[in-house]
Amino acid sequence: MTIDPSASRKIDRYIYEAADFAQPICTKLREIIRKADPKIVEDWKWGPNFNKDGMVCGFGACKSHVTLTFFRGAAMKDPKKILAGCSDDNAHNRSIKFRGVDEIDEKTLSAYVREATAINSKGITVPLRRAQIPSPPDLQEALDANTKAKNFFDGLTPGYRREFIAWVVEAKRPETRERRIRESLAMLAEGRRLHDEYR
Repeated sequence: MTIDPSASRKIDRYIYEAADFAQPICTKLREIIRKADPKIVEDWKWGPNFNKDGMVCGFGACKSHVTLTFFRGAAMKDPKKILAGCSDDNAHNRSIKFRGVDEIDEKTLSAYVREATAINSKGITVPLRRAQIPSPPDLQEALDANTKAKNFFDGLTPGYRREFIAWVVEAKRPETRERRIRESLAMLAEGRRLHDEYR
């Protein structure tokens, strides 16, 4: 994996341009991560990232918090129960949100970073498991009758399948539900996801 040689400068600028509340959080996280394992290298992948035998963790400033993500967090023991899953479509990542620098427990976080680097060094991987989301019977019946739509639907990630299912089941009137099923099948048969025009 190639390390971005300008990563440290990019992280400097990222922190400098972050919101006032986020700057001390990002600075503290960076300091703890680098101290936890001196062999960690700063990198830039979608933002501030730290690498040792692969991506270890990275942080990102959001509107009201800073998220620290461990890229193989699902393999971590998490004795303090502070790691949260990131999304239905990502079984690997786990994250922690910080709204103030006072929420950062340096001792705990250092231990978590060291565990994350050890996981990378040992090559431990987490199998990707996709949640099975049952379709309502009327939608499933319609999909079973349209091979093209069904094949595209089955190939979607759980989050995109859930969007179609929710759109159908949230219909208040039977005729609205039927129309949404017809429209869903038309989109799926054309290889389109719901709300693709807004993505």
